[in-house]
Amino acid sequence: MQMAKRRSTRTARFTALAVVAALAITGCGPQEPTPSPTPTASAPAPTPTPTPTPTGPVDPLPEGAVTALLLGTDSRTPGSMTGQADAIMLAQIAADRETLSLVSITRDSWVPLAGGYGSGKINSAFARGGTSVMVETVSSMFGGLEIDYVVQADFQGFIALTRALDGFDAENQHPTRVTVNSTGRVVDFSADPVHLSGTDGLIYVRQRKGLPQGDLDRTERQRAAVIGMLERIDEIATEDPAQLVTVFGHFAERLKITGELSIDDMIALASLSQNLERDDVVSLMAPITGFGNQGGQSVNVVDTGQTAALGEALRAGDMAPYVEQYGTGY
Repeated sequence: MQMAKRRSTRTARFTALAVVAALAITGCGPQEPTPSPTPTASAPAPTPTPTPTPTGPVDPLPEGAVTALLLGTDSRTPGSMTGQADAIMLAQIAADRETLSLVSITRDSWVPLAGGYGSGKINSAFARGGTSVMVETVSSMFGGLEIDYVVQADFQGFIALTRALDGFDAENQHPTRVTVNSTGRVVDFSADPVHLSGTDGLIYVRQRKGLPQGDLDRTERQRAAVIGMLERIDEIATEDPAQLVTVFGHFAERLKITGELSIDDMIALASLSQNLERDDVVSLMAPITGFGNQGGQSVNVVDTGQTAALGEALRAGDMAPYVEQYGTGY
């Protein structure tokens, strides 16, 4: 059984970790003074040696890649974290900390479900058995991939995160205009990159109708949103580092995180975005061979052979051979 793996026995409140992370990024963390040698009558006091200024936090993460499962549920009840997991994405930091890989799984992928639930659409694993069944299902899909953390957000949580960041920019491969059924408001997503603020971010990542390849293009938008959020966090860290405490506070209120997070882990994760450029992010979708029907349900047929290769790459923590052979298209 693959569960969220414990990396440290030290845990703390996410808000406290945010404060430490912000201090680490700005270089304002407390430092122990170096005691000065006591001078003697027979010899002058030695000239103190200047202490080098730290260039950043030493990477405290364990050796190897670190993998998180990101879930966006379709619950409209704030904080409930129930319903179907309609956004399913793996985020993996490479062992050398120089690459971030984002791998989407389409919600209609027909897979064996963990927990004795037979086969079904992968998004139903969460609704049927909760976080643990979803983790086991995704892990098995990729040949026993270890998943260190699970991060969950619902509709209102995603809106709150967008507002906490004061909006963000995302690459927009398929410009559209969307009419919101409940209000009749027309949302213009014709720009590239597109600026997303307020509720527009949620509308953008949820749209599939009107996109050339429907849900497949929607997964691309979800990855673009994650990249845009990371870039916005980088901007805040550069322009107003103290604001990170407030931003992370909002994150703590709106996200559910499974898996123990030590202070050192969070420092590394929070500062990572400043070391990554857009070209350092690998963005792709778990492969499918096409579309099918199961019991009257429209489903996505998983490409088992290529998915096995993707799982091998993820387990090795090195996506380069997979991307060289298969590319990042879908």
